Amino acid sequence: MSLQDYYEDYWARDAPVPPSDPLSPTRVELLRKELARASARRVLEVGCGAGDTVAALANHGFDAWGIDISPRAIELATRAHPDCSFTAHSVEDLPWPVSESSVDAVVAFEVIEHLIRPRRLLEGAHAVLSVGGHVALTTPYHGLLKNLALAVLAFERHFDVEGDHIRFFTDRELRRLLEETGFRVERVAHFGRLPPLWAGVFVWARKS
Repeated sequence: MSLQDYYEDYWARDAPVPPSDPLSPTRVELLRKELARASARRVLEVGCGAGDTVAALANHGFDAWGIDISPRAIELATRAHPDCSFTAHSVEDLPWPVSESSVDAVVAFEVIEHLIRPRRLLEGAHAVLSVGGHVALTTPYHGLLKNLALAVLAFERHFDVEGDHIRFFTDRELRRLLEETGFRVERVAHFGRLPPLWAGVFVWARKS
């Protein structure tokens, strides 16, 4: 089974679309504040899924569009949000179908942990971002105390060998990967649940 076939199956599991994520509004609000602070207008979401984040950004007045590996996801996104633009393309296949240096911000919410080659996401983002552009990432949080709790209470379930998540990032590893691909981290925010058992991490980094 190819990676695209896998995600076609993923989007077919909970027809017509997978259940909504209760943390999505939190991610969008964190992003919206950073975009406003940076005066960013042209926003590309990679791994856009059913297009809800793109539509939310468009409703806030941003010029937003999305790409996703799954044609089924793109079909669902186009049907749900006909005024927005979506394209089927794998984040890991470079170059992306976007002009170089044409985007103010690249958004990847809950994507990087699914990738076999996560560095490709950041290399693709760096290529399409304008000078001083930003990348916004979210991924499940993995700090020391949370990892200890998971090891004791829920190791097999959380690190399911057949699960959808294949990468597990600490804040330090996210920062390292961003710096190695030409970004400078400007802000890190944890969200969801309570410290030190946060649900997710939001990282905002500028193209160097």
